[in-house]
Amino acid sequence: MLNIALCDDTNVELGRIEELALKYPFTKVEVDTFGNGENLLQYVTKNKVEYNIYLLDIEMPDMDGISLAKKIREFDKRAVIIFVTNYSEYMPDVFKVQTFDYILKPINECNFYEILQRADHYLHSTHSYFEFSCERNKLVLNADDIIYFEKYGRAVRIYTETKKYTCNQTTSQILCQLDPTIFSQIHASYIINLKYVIGMKCENVLIKQIINKEVQDTYLELPISRKFKKEFKQKMINYMRKRY
Repeated sequence: MLNIALCDDTNVELGRIEELALKYPFTKVEVDTFGNGENLLQYVTKNKVEYNIYLLDIEMPDMDGISLAKKIREFDKRAVIIFVTNYSEYMPDVFKVQTFDYILKPINECNFYEILQRADHYLHSTHSYFEFSCERNKLVLNADDIIYFEKYGRAVRIYTETKKYTCNQTTSQILCQLDPTIFSQIHASYIINLKYVIGMKCENVLIKQIINKEVQDTYLELPISRKFKKEFKQKMINYMRKRY
């Protein structure tokens, strides 16, 4: 199912796009409509709603679509953002906010459904990404390649198959970017990728040790807290069922 937030200050356009979205033939769609960006942000904050897709008109008074998208990216890095606009000159700006695509008005039904179908496939693919800043540079990693995160004072060490990175993010900021079916927090200091788990030994989780993409003969042992043990075990069961 696709949960879509649609924001347009023109009632006619709002109704037209909502009607098209609800007729999307490939999967069930639910749409919430908003006449301005402030209403959308207030609704999401108050109700803790999560949308898969945001369809945003660019030309809106008070808060334009690009400014709204920047606000959305502050709390949601993974949702698909698609802009709807009358003017192609906005295009260089829209891709500064991790935009999936844009649609020019008047909307063509076939083109609209093709974009929604690509967004649907993207959302249900196994590939996801993790964004962070390191030494004043913005980096993006394939989440598949991240073995685990280690909290170290105020810093976080990110261990991948080839390198180690350091960033400054809170645990909640890290978790909100990650797929909860793939990653699990096992300790106040550790978040791990289930893909690399070998098993458990006493109060430790055994992790594959990979150096320069070479799997080592020895395993890493990371501590697991009682607080996270039950959830980790259930996630591991679900992950294995899905995988096999």
